[in-house]
Amino acid sequence: MSDESADLRKELLRRMAALRQTIDPKVLNRAKLATFGKVPYDQETAKQAVSQFLDQRDDGGAFRRKLEQALKQEGAALDLESGKDTAPKADSHPLKPRRIGRIV
Repeated sequence: MSDESADLRKELLRRMAALRQTIDPKVLNRAKLATFGKVPYDQETAKQAVSQFLDQRDDGGAFRRKLEQALKQEGAALDLESGKDTAPKADSHPLKPRRIGRIV
């Protein structure tokens, strides 16, 4: 190996080591496991994904209640935080599109 290629290799290894120091160790470990196809199950991330999915639904919380009932029948519970109010509104109706600004 020539001195120039050895210097480039050392510089690259130094940069990689410096970059690894800035990465969260949990993320780095997940990336290492993912290269071998062994991504560990992360319960907290799964809860967040399900919660976001349920919050995105525009059914007034009907699907969430249906899911909670199904889980109760199986003896489990849905312990997710909701970003929206899941109780249906008494006077709920589809929103009409609103015009913004003046019509000239």
